[in-house]
Amino acid sequence: MQGLDLYTDGNTLLGVGDDAGVYLYGGEVFVHTVDFITPVVNDPYLWGGIAAVNSLSDVYAMGCTPLSALAVVGFNQCDLGLEVFREVMRGCADKLREAKVVLLGGHTVEDKEPKFGLAVTGVCPQGKYLTQQGARPGELLALTKPVGVGILTKALKEGKISDQDMGKSVEFMLRLNDGASQLAREFASACTDVTGFGLLGHAYNIARKSGVMLSIEFSRVPAYPLSVSLVKEGIYPKGAVDNYNYLKEELQSEGLEWWQLLLLSDPVTSGGLLFTFPQERAPLLQRRAQELGVEVWIVGQVEEGRGLRVY
Repeated sequence: MQGLDLYTDGNTLLGVGDDAGVYLYGGEVFVHTVDFITPVVNDPYLWGGIAAVNSLSDVYAMGCTPLSALAVVGFNQCDLGLEVFREVMRGCADKLREAKVVLLGGHTVEDKEPKFGLAVTGVCPQGKYLTQQGARPGELLALTKPVGVGILTKALKEGKISDQDMGKSVEFMLRLNDGASQLAREFASACTDVTGFGLLGHAYNIARKSGVMLSIEFSRVPAYPLSVSLVKEGIYPKGAVDNYNYLKEELQSEGLEWWQLLLLSDPVTSGGLLFTFPQERAPLLQRRAQELGVEVWIVGQVEEGRGLRVY
């Protein structure tokens, strides 16, 4: 988008560059986003559900409530058949029902590589929303889902693991970030969700926009054990390398091995929320997370400086 003269008006509260755009209309503050993915599992029903959760995540990352969605579909019925597409839509519909989000329509194009996702509109309670800006030195950094999904997906596509091996990762990918969003609304200073840029890439977005350094302790980062085993064997997606190469000039890594950096750079599908919050509120945050049924890991802290540090 660099160099484009984009039109905005007085109601444009947040334009291109964050997890979603924010617009004021009729006294309400609305949030808008779109996302779609290629299959990350073999089961079309599960893929549809994961894609829906993934698309809703940007609204939750803003601390807002999704209201409606439009389906975005790339599909070739000659290769896959309409029954496969129906299962994808059924998986999506079940997740939208869980999230209380209305599907209003959508658009389908012929595509050799199947793609599915949603354009989502949400509303910001009391007109308030979170952004990637606002982290302050002395705060802690929290994460609500493990990393390593991209490594598992790569191994699945290459036949190195089975559908059953995906197990726990599928459960997390199907888990809505609604509870995590409520937690962030109550505690966070800055927030984003962890998806294609990996943990380091999305952490860097917070650090860059907040003008701080985020320091991440590798041993505290939750990861799927099978992902750790696979990346040590040299199995990882090209996206992990691309993410690392993009960030390496901004990254201070102390004593970490190559596989650890790749794990932290691994592109995530339907990941958790990553947010900063005041250190003194940590005990209260843990109690509130339990009440909401949200798993949360404290993975680092905010420091003076610029960029990222991992150790």
